[in-house]
Amino acid sequence: MAAKKKALHIGAGMVGRCVVHNLLPYFDVRVLDMSDENLEETKKLYPSVEVVKGSALDKEVVSKASEDCDIITAAMPGTIGYKVTKLAIELGKKIASVSAMNGRSDAPYHEIGLRTGGLGISMVGFEPGMSSFFAGRGYYRLDKCEEMYLYVGGGLPINPRPPFNYFTTWSLYDNINQFNQPATVVRGGEAKRIPALSEVMPFEIEDYKDLECFTSDGLGGLFRCFKDVPEMAAYTVRWPGIAAQMRFLNELDLFDEEERRLGKVDQVPRDILMDIFGKKYQRLPGEEDMSILRIVTKGIKGNDRVTYTFEIAQREIPETGYTSMAWTTATTCAIFARAIADGKLTGKGILNCEQLARDDEFYDWVLEEQRKLGIFYKEKVEIEKNAKLWENK
Repeated sequence: MAAKKKALHIGAGMVGRCVVHNLLPYFDVRVLDMSDENLEETKKLYPSVEVVKGSALDKEVVSKASEDCDIITAAMPGTIGYKVTKLAIELGKKIASVSAMNGRSDAPYHEIGLRTGGLGISMVGFEPGMSSFFAGRGYYRLDKCEEMYLYVGGGLPINPRPPFNYFTTWSLYDNINQFNQPATVVRGGEAKRIPALSEVMPFEIEDYKDLECFTSDGLGGLFRCFKDVPEMAAYTVRWPGIAAQMRFLNELDLFDEEERRLGKVDQVPRDILMDIFGKKYQRLPGEEDMSILRIVTKGIKGNDRVTYTFEIAQREIPETGYTSMAWTTATTCAIFARAIADGKLTGKGILNCEQLARDDEFYDWVLEEQRKLGIFYKEKVEIEKNAKLWENK
């Protein structure tokens, strides 16, 4: 039997431990984290892993920890995740990271990889990740893509609980940031930044009829990659009411990160908000979540007007031991990491999910690997025959 490849995983929180879980059948895994608690929990769950305490941003630490590894994976908050990707690429390593680029273009990191030989893919989780993968799939199946819409609800409680009808299963900072961070949309062919929560609409999927969605900054790199799509937007899906609650907190300036006088002490408003959310957003024993995704691409194929819709309402799988949010995110990262380590994905620089979906064989392989892990995405095609012929008359 051939020896297993080796992987360094960075970030041992809930999602990170789930990445490790999905790597272990294929790799000998080493885990790097600053938290003794995270490392102890990881070692308790997976005794075979080697744990290393250290900073993900310490180049010497990462270089030493990854020197004999075939792949690096990472699950870090978006505020530092892009720095981890950059560091790995500078070292000439291969990396798959769930972290968003925090609004940044990956072009500079691509240029670094071309020089160092590093190969990476960031934003490879549930959203961003599979959301971009399906958006790219729909785009490439059309002759001309005219509209692209993403609707995603990660870690949505199956049974909503007041006051926010939500509990956190991922980075708390990134979670609440979506209520304050301006969103990029494309309208009339022009990319624009609009205030968070500025558009709220009802939403339903499968048996869940009474949800809502609001504009959020979830397009990732899609608006840079597909500049010829004139209409594009991303929406976060939640149980009703949270958009109004968060808009109210925004109006009170509680998302501000500048210290100011509050009562008799100097405080950062967001620190107070984080403390409150940390308590009210806690997931209680017995609570289960689901991950909702719907990607819609519309356009022209031949003489027909065609809509491709990809969707899932993935409930937590209790036997995995992980939330739906963690499972759908981590499995995707691990699948793409395997593809890089095994040579399915090659080259230098930065890859992105949306462009990789163009390859039929790779697309089918990814979905089959997802199905093996209990994740079943659906696809629907709607065709208005000869619509283009009528327009031309």
